[in-house]
Amino acid sequence: MTTYTRNGKEYLVTRDWLLGELHIPMNVITDAIEHTADDGFEAPQIETYIRDSMTLFKSTDAEATDVPSTEDTSSENTEDAGPLVLVIDGEMHSFTITPYSTLSDLAVWISETLNQAKEQVIKDYISKLEADLPKDITVKIEF
Repeated sequence: MTTYTRNGKEYLVTRDWLLGELHIPMNVITDAIEHTADDGFEAPQIETYIRDSMTLFKSTDAEATDVPSTEDTSSENTEDAGPLVLVIDGEMHSFTITPYSTLSDLAVWISETLNQAKEQVIKDYISKLEADLPKDITVKIEF
């Protein structure tokens, strides 16, 4: 995996078992996260959304997807093996990309990171609710 910027737009370059090399605009990754929020940020759904988005781009708007291969991008705009960062509630979570990382690897990391953050937010919220309840009421919540 690598990242680069072209015409002010950031791209992630990775390999996919179905589509081969992908130049994914970062906004597609953001859209995948938003789209899968209701389904619990499941890795297969994130991966499928990104793959489907890239297939749609290729079939409907060839000009918009005319991005160079990693060999054609300027080395000053390309970053190899740098971390990707998700900032959740002010906390940074990073994923160190390597040339061998795949779209599946990325989807799993996004899923695990978001679900861990969501779990912590829920636990914090429940703790606050429990603290605010009168002392003669018992609340038991299981996950």
